[in-house]
Amino acid sequence: MKNKYVNFISDDHLLGCIGNLHKAYLKAKNNITKKNFYSNKVDTIKLTFDTNFNNIDEESLIQAEFLRQIDKSINNSIGTFHEQILGSIKGFEVGNLSGFDIKAKDDTLFADIKNKHNTMNRSKQLIIHSLTYCLTK
Repeated sequence: MKNKYVNFISDDHLLGCIGNLHKAYLKAKNNITKKNFYSNKVDTIKLTFDTNFNNIDEESLIQAEFLRQIDKSINNSIGTFHEQILGSIKGFEVGNLSGFDIKAKDDTLFADIKNKHNTMNRSKQLIIHSLTYCLTK
């Protein structure tokens, strides 16, 4: 049966990954409460200065921080979504603890997936350079 959405993974798998991402969105929104906000190592000194120097009331600042924490959780979940999708392509697998997000099963490709450009740290750049060198020899 021909896939309806993409041709490199099954529709069932794609929809399952989207379902997992939706659950992550809901969980991120439900996990942010005022109680755990204050127990999450909030920098109360910075909070005090931000409210005064930026002329923002504490409630608005807390709401902005809630959104920031939710956004951070969602960005991590989108990374997992990418790994679930790309790691299920025939011939590829999730990198697990290897330092890469996905890799070819024959070790000819290693990938670190980013949601935006230019976020790879120096140590991963060195590893990729070394692996590229080894694979071309």
